[in-house]
Amino acid sequence: METKFDLKDRKILYELDKDARMPSSSIAKKVGLTPEGVNYRIKRFEKEGIITNYQLIVNLAKLGIFHFKIFLSFQHLNSEKLNEMITRLKKMEEVKWIVSSRGGWDLIITVETDSVESADEIKLKILGFFGNHIIKKSFSILVEAETYNRNFLIDGKNAINSRAVMKKDSIVELDELDMQILKNLTKNSRKSIVDLAEELKSTPRVINYRIKSLEKQNVILGYKIALGYEKLGIKFYKCLVYLGNINEKRISELVDYFVMHENIIHNVKVIGDWDYEPEFEVFSEEEFDKYLTDMKDKFSDLISKVDIITISKEHKFVYF
Repeated sequence: METKFDLKDRKILYELDKDARMPSSSIAKKVGLTPEGVNYRIKRFEKEGIITNYQLIVNLAKLGIFHFKIFLSFQHLNSEKLNEMITRLKKMEEVKWIVSSRGGWDLIITVETDSVESADEIKLKILGFFGNHIIKKSFSILVEAETYNRNFLIDGKNAINSRAVMKKDSIVELDELDMQILKNLTKNSRKSIVDLAEELKSTPRVINYRIKSLEKQNVILGYKIALGYEKLGIKFYKCLVYLGNINEKRISELVDYFVMHENIIHNVKVIGDWDYEPEFEVFSEEEFDKYLTDMKDKFSDLISKVDIITISKEHKFVYF
């Protein structure tokens, strides 16, 4: 069931998506409400499942993380058995994203680990969960990835707002406290410094310093929100873009198109059967069809095929 929300609701969600740690007092100044009014609406968003999580955006390249996706289609697998498998997957620390989907694939699983060897072990373990229920499978290895602001919430055009989740970069050595901070913020990136310090048996001054240092080193890239799509009437589409007639200039123009499109929230460059995985959030199928046609028309010389996946349910999503 969709929840009614007004322009001020959209603006609050937009500001939280840009920076989920932004104080309510700062949001209040931007949207024209009192801090109490902002807090009331945020609590309502949480209670009604409009905001499902406060996410931490981590530069995976800085941590030397190997990231890949598993795409699965099933046969002879009922919903009860599938839900049991998804529950098992959710408990795996290495699994960061699990979605049910419609189109060419039934389930998409994102995995993060520290080596190719470990990735192979995890892949085999996951495939073993489903056994002979798998009728088709495919894999994509992340090369580069960016996340973008949800400018469509306020009908805004994209400014330069990309944050590179994965791009070739120098690896940073972190100590145990740094890693504990990252893991804790992954569960709730809006958690206060005081609460973090108490949980990690440290002081607010130390925790604040460490977070600022992680931001300065570009390990922490930002803080976003996860949305309950059905509550907002948002439809989520993932495109698998196959390129042909390769031309570096045109590929650069295509990536710029992804960055500037207000309804594209992620783009991933991969090694796999396809080349890019842009993700759209829209309010209707007709809206998405318009954007898809526009992309194909503008890059008909470059794009050979686009497979469309409709994300029907997000079971788990953390960046790290």
